[in-house]
Amino acid sequence: KLIEKGSFGSDRMLRLDTPTFTDDDGCLDFKKEWIPKGILSIGFDNPNPSVTSTVEGFLSWSKITNIDLLGLQYITSVGGGFLYFCYFLKTANLTCLQNVSSIGSCFLSFCTLLEIVDFCSFEKVT
Repeated sequence: KLIEKGSFGSDRMLRLDTPTFTDDDGCLDFKKEWIPKGILSIGFDNPNPSVTSTVEGFLSWSKITNIDLLGLQYITSVGGGFLYFCYFLKTANLTCLQNVSSIGSCFLSFCTLLEIVDFCSFEKVT
């Protein structure tokens, strides 16, 4: 894991290696407790075209305030509860999810402070 300057100006980014955070079923996963305090952006390096889905509750209960997901352009299926109960989340840049065709339930549920969401049109969602 490498922490560096992120896409929110001076905010800090957590860079993750995509193959390392792929579970046995080939879904993208990582433990929220691994996010150090002050991390506002998460980027996945070495995007893998064969990793096309995220686990249920992928970022649920995260205590981050802003999120700018990078490197998830191959994700086509987002599991339920993607940002479920992210109480402190204020801004979310999800434009990397332009190829998503399936979104599980509770995608942004209970993100009560969320002010800005920047995402693609999800025109491929059926």
